Amino acid sequence: LDELAGQLQVGTYIQHPYREVLIPKNQNEKRRLGLLTVNDKIVQTAVTMVVTPLIEKNFLNVSYAYRTNKGAVKAINRVRHLINNEKYVWLAACDIDNFFDTIPHDALFGKLASFLKSPGTIELIKMFVAMGRVDKHYHWKGSHKGIPQGGVISPLLANFYLTPLDRAMVEKGFGFVRYSDDFVLLGHTENEAIQALNEATQIITKQLQLALNEEGKIVPVSEGFEFLGIFFKDGKLDLSERKYKRLVTKMIEAAGQGPDINVEKLKETVSGIANFYGKLIPQEALEKLDDELMGIILLRLNSDKKDQKQYESRLKAINAIPFLADSHNLNRVGYIKDKLSYTEKKALRRKNKQKVINSRKAVLTRKHEYQKLESSGFDLVLTQPGFVLGKKEKKVTVKYHGEVIKEVPLINLKNITILSEGISISSNLIKTCSEYEVSVDFIDKNGLPYAMVMTPTFFSAEIGRAQLEAYTNGKAVLLIRKFVVGKISNQINLMKYYGKYYLSRNPVFESKFSLSIETMENYKEKVMTLKEDNLDDFRQKMFAVEGQASANYWEMVAILLAPKVNFPGRVNQGATDLVNSMLNYGYGILYAGVTEAIIRAHLNPCLSYLHKPEGKKLSLVYDLIEEFRQQAVDRVVIALIMKNKHLDMENDLLNDSTRKLVAQKVIDRQNNVEVFQNREMRFSEIIQRQAVMLSKYLDGTNQKYKPYVSKW
Repeated sequence: LDELAGQLQVGTYIQHPYREVLIPKNQNEKRRLGLLTVNDKIVQTAVTMVVTPLIEKNFLNVSYAYRTNKGAVKAINRVRHLINNEKYVWLAACDIDNFFDTIPHDALFGKLASFLKSPGTIELIKMFVAMGRVDKHYHWKGSHKGIPQGGVISPLLANFYLTPLDRAMVEKGFGFVRYSDDFVLLGHTENEAIQALNEATQIITKQLQLALNEEGKIVPVSEGFEFLGIFFKDGKLDLSERKYKRLVTKMIEAAGQGPDINVEKLKETVSGIANFYGKLIPQEALEKLDDELMGIILLRLNSDKKDQKQYESRLKAINAIPFLADSHNLNRVGYIKDKLSYTEKKALRRKNKQKVINSRKAVLTRKHEYQKLESSGFDLVLTQPGFVLGKKEKKVTVKYHGEVIKEVPLINLKNITILSEGISISSNLIKTCSEYEVSVDFIDKNGLPYAMVMTPTFFSAEIGRAQLEAYTNGKAVLLIRKFVVGKISNQINLMKYYGKYYLSRNPVFESKFSLSIETMENYKEKVMTLKEDNLDDFRQKMFAVEGQASANYWEMVAILLAPKVNFPGRVNQGATDLVNSMLNYGYGILYAGVTEAIIRAHLNPCLSYLHKPEGKKLSLVYDLIEEFRQQAVDRVVIALIMKNKHLDMENDLLNDSTRKLVAQKVIDRQNNVEVFQNREMRFSEIIQRQAVMLSKYLDGTNQKYKPYVSKW
């Protein structure tokens, strides 16, 4: 400390660069933090303590973040007061886009100079702000704008920079509450709220040189709105859907991935939730979070590989974790007892032989459990007539003969698949699905999708033009090659996968295996060297090669399945045999998913390359689907047959139980996680990523397109 003080006195102190780390901000974004060394943190803390009284005396009471005796709870209560007591009835909830990273240095220091008269202090703060950052490889990244998230002084500077916005809103008499870069504007009339938003936008964009995340929307308070993770409606508070999901994820992560519960971390997390949300939201919302908490704990208890001693040890761990709802804390024993079923207890008491735990397998097992837990609510599949779908609060309800038989939370729901006629769906639910970006697919008994309900997404003119230009600039030829190479590669890899398990058990499969793989590899090479003529002729030549490779592939599939079922060869439309009917049904479900991915990527699904465009036919879907058929459907169908699942036909169609089983397994496969391009992704995310990569290749953002190729 003496050395630091000496360096500061003589002006020789130089801060080290920030150590850059990225932490999740939400599902799609990461937040960049800058970590300080211990000495640099001491210096920034000291400077902050000195300048805070000088700067904060300029702050107004409408600013609630990073301030003593303020905070998010008081910000939320202030908004509630403005609505309930001061009768504001119109509002806009806004946030500033990428706030910390875009604050202009010159403007910040210009304002700061009027409050701090010490040139030495200002120079120190300039150094804090302008200091670069390094990653783990010591790669230097300069800082030309923005203030480092992770700097001790950064919250103070952030509030200081937005003070002109606070002052203008207060002087104009608008209802205004700000928490960091999130704020709410309120008016007694719609015009007053519009005026507030217009003036705030002018100050943010012109004076402060920042930008709003999205254009603010003026809404009646009565419609309900979200602020700081809290949903305001009719004078009451509740968790927003996004915040509910984040809190559940936070508890799952706190519990840890090992075989035992991280009690201290989970206890700390639950206590933190209680300290904030316990003061705001109703008890019934806290009770739902407690149910999620018990679900997380029960995953650790529900194992028949743990003996009674381990079971009792984990029960003690449960008792150390506080619940959120008052009723559950007052009746802990009864609540826990209700959640532990007799079968779970019996399974837990069953003793098995002791064995050495493989830590890597243990962690992966737990990881897969939670991935499966997360995806369990992604899809709702309906397979028989008579169901009525509706909406109740934040859930999808399924009624049968007027009785609610199932409720599905909207937190994780991504898709509703309707596989039968005679199923009704309310317009309220369709509207809610649109708001939550939940797609609804209608698929007939042959597996053909005949309708979809999706959030409106319009094709991009630029991408559409790029799709057309691909016919003449050479990109169409390359894409045709890539689609076919991807398909043949995945056919080869699926056969190699089954070769690992069945070469020694199926003599015919073994005898033909090596030659078959070599033949398909040769066809793949031929695809890459096939001479291009005009596009139509090139397509025909490509289909000829692809057809030969596929004939070889399906012959091997028939040999593989021969001990279980007779497979006459691939039949597309009008199939009446079990295997082809299962394949066609699965492809229909996959077709719906690929269609959604293409539309979300702003591609025109009627402009295709491998398949010739034909009127309103969604031929681009047939192009892109070629990469995914083998892993998404073929593997599922083969696995069901090889595992002796009860599969049958009725009147030349799959019977109801078989259709339901195939649909569920194909959907489960799309929710499975695998490593692709060096990171873990669900299969449905891979499909979406490939559609985006196709779009980026066509519009020139990316210079190449790589097909999806599975590992084996």
